Amino acid sequence: MSAREKNAHVHQDRDRSAKILHSQFDNIGLTKRNSDYMYKFNQALAGTKLTAAQKTETINKMVQELLEGQKSGRTARNMWGTVEERIQFIVNPPKRKPDPKRDYWPNAGYNALLFFMIFTFMYGIISFFPAKNGPQPVMGITGIILSAAIAGVGIPLVTMMFTPGVKHKYSIWIRIVIMILFVVVWMGIFTGAAMLPAVINPALNRYVYIALGLLSAGGSWWYKRNFNITGGLF
Repeated sequence: MSAREKNAHVHQDRDRSAKILHSQFDNIGLTKRNSDYMYKFNQALAGTKLTAAQKTETINKMVQELLEGQKSGRTARNMWGTVEERIQFIVNPPKRKPDPKRDYWPNAGYNALLFFMIFTFMYGIISFFPAKNGPQPVMGITGIILSAAIAGVGIPLVTMMFTPGVKHKYSIWIRIVIMILFVVVWMGIFTGAAMLPAVINPALNRYVYIALGLLSAGGSWWYKRNFNITGGLF
């Protein structure tokens, strides 16, 4: 077989493969223009680093949206722009705008982890430095958990009260008073937790506290990477 014949066979195989790939969008209710768009998008999507499952999910979702959009005369181009623009949107989606109300519980969990990290590190470290009159007082684990939980729940609320560009229910001075009251209540709970009996608020070994601090540091790093945190202390 000559080189020309080999090239002809290669082109025929490519054309046949392209027709097969294109046909998957031809008989599912899409217009010719939208079917051609999805074929080109599918080809471009194959060159991205998305997983096979992500690619399949993206294609299926877009096809459903297109079928719905066609009912009102919309095309893939006016829904998503060019194929290149759509690929960029899928691969690098725009970040959501901060919304303290929507993200309240993720923010609360993240701040609770941070304060748990701070308290366990702090008490683990200060226990290495004895006080003048004996051992350095160390907060029990129940008190640490309770104080971290209160901080986690309260800080996102304070953040919401001072979010710029939002119409607030109360004046700035009332919001400042509420913030001060929260800090006073938090400090009161923190102090009261230290007075809990050791049987329900045991002080742990310094190395256990440091280990818990390291674990919660890693947990807060993972948490921030996997959730939309908009009201974190750090």
